[in-house]
Amino acid sequence: MKNRFTYLIVMVLVVSGCGIPQDSSPTSIQSTFPESATPQTEMQVSEESRTFTIYLLDADSRLIPVTRELSGSELKITDLINELIANPTKAESEMALSTAVPVGLSLDGVTVDGERAAINFEPGGLEIIEGEQLTEALAQIVWSVTESGDVVSLTISIADEIKTWPTPDEGDQNSLTRGQFISYAPQVSIIG
Repeated sequence: MKNRFTYLIVMVLVVSGCGIPQDSSPTSIQSTFPESATPQTEMQVSEESRTFTIYLLDADSRLIPVTRELSGSELKITDLINELIANPTKAESEMALSTAVPVGLSLDGVTVDGERAAINFEPGGLEIIEGEQLTEALAQIVWSVTESGDVVSLTISIADEIKTWPTPDEGDQNSLTRGQFISYAPQVSIIG
């Protein structure tokens, strides 16, 4: 009987709560923490993101399409050039992909007239590289800019002066197309 009485007293204490009074309706409790201790979270309005393709180079100097993602609704040639200038991502580097487009390349303007884009760079970028690096960089730019099919050819100017550029497949040209850089084209596997 003594055990039952002890058990009953313990149960009454447990059921009565731990000294927390019950309210008949919910109430607001003011924080005792200073405002700076409360984490600040801002809700950011997310813009639409878009995926697009640029071309990097593999160890054999072949163009490899890679997908990138940026926020915003409209893809611009400026975005493509900026992505070519940027370092490859960690995953791309692990696949031994690189870019020949020089870091010092600075875009000064782009105009699009129908299927032709005119890209103007500031001095100190493309014209200071030569040989294989130059043709690789041009191949990356041409293939990346013409990927969507909206632009088919482009001219590249330095300080508003249209330049003639070396192409591996059709000699020096001032109007550049994918066909002039076909020797850098990604390898295509034909099954069947």
